[in-house]
Amino acid sequence: MKMNIQGLRTKLSAAMACAAVALAMHPAMAEELKIAHFMPSMHPMDRGVMTPLAEEMAQATNGEITMRIYPSGELGKGPVQQYKRVVTGVADIVFGIPEYTPAQFTKTGLVHIPGLFANGTDATNALWDNIGLIEDEFAKAKLLGLWANNPSVLITREKPVHTVADMEGMKIRTPNPVMAALVEGWGGIPVSMPVPDVYNAMNTGVIDAVMIGPSGIRSYKLNETGKFVTTNIPSAVDSFYLLMNRSSWDSLSAENKEKLTELTGRGLSLRGAKAFYEAGQAGLKLASDSGLELIEITPEAEAEFREKMAPSLTKVIDEKGKQSGSDAHAIVKAFGGR
Repeated sequence: MKMNIQGLRTKLSAAMACAAVALAMHPAMAEELKIAHFMPSMHPMDRGVMTPLAEEMAQATNGEITMRIYPSGELGKGPVQQYKRVVTGVADIVFGIPEYTPAQFTKTGLVHIPGLFANGTDATNALWDNIGLIEDEFAKAKLLGLWANNPSVLITREKPVHTVADMEGMKIRTPNPVMAALVEGWGGIPVSMPVPDVYNAMNTGVIDAVMIGPSGIRSYKLNETGKFVTTNIPSAVDSFYLLMNRSSWDSLSAENKEKLTELTGRGLSLRGAKAFYEAGQAGLKLASDSGLELIEITPEAEAEFREKMAPSLTKVIDEKGKQSGSDAHAIVKAFGGR
């Protein structure tokens, strides 16, 4: 009996040793993170930001951390709910737009003040240079990326816009509340609606024009809906975030947190801004190739636009300061721009 027990112990020891060797030879079971967004899978932000991030993270962790992208609202329809989805854990990571939940991102939204930036790269760097002023708005999630696109262009159905007077009475879809206030100051009628609804609204005459980042021309086929594109009205950039659920972040090992940090932040954000710029240039080319007339307003017309929008801007900044309990004018000054 003693020999049998001793033999059993020997076999168990050998089995445990083999198991230890096997564990050492094979990585831990892969953890899959779900990334949710609401655009088509070929959108520049999927192709230019999320897909590369997934590939780079899998490579950096030897497959220990993988990311699966769910485009087109597969984890829930409607871009307005993206922030809620990441906070509640419906998705591990989400791409979203701060201005769809403006009460949550009041200070961040100050980057949308029209006329501040010539391009999305400048706006993105301004956000990260001053991240300490706004990061508390992202405290319920882990901020992976925050960037901007190029200033909006104005696409019109029938009437070209060269001056402020040309906008009088036009129903114009605006990308955020700041631009809505300005359109009103310019004599237009601001209309708020999700971007996917713009195509039909333009074709049916529900709206006369749309203000949108130029990348949206290709993404939403807006070259099929208008005749004119005014390219240099002093308009706002849009901002975008990539957020991670706090519990999902906390579940990562220290090593994998470090690797994800290296792949995100300002660097990832500048990649997003660059992808939007390139998509914007492609969008403007598509519009021109489709027969739309591209219009650049004169310096005199720009000065008039800026003069007319000044009171609205002051009011917007004052209101955002009250909503956030912050010195909104100081934040705008810190963002700088031109």
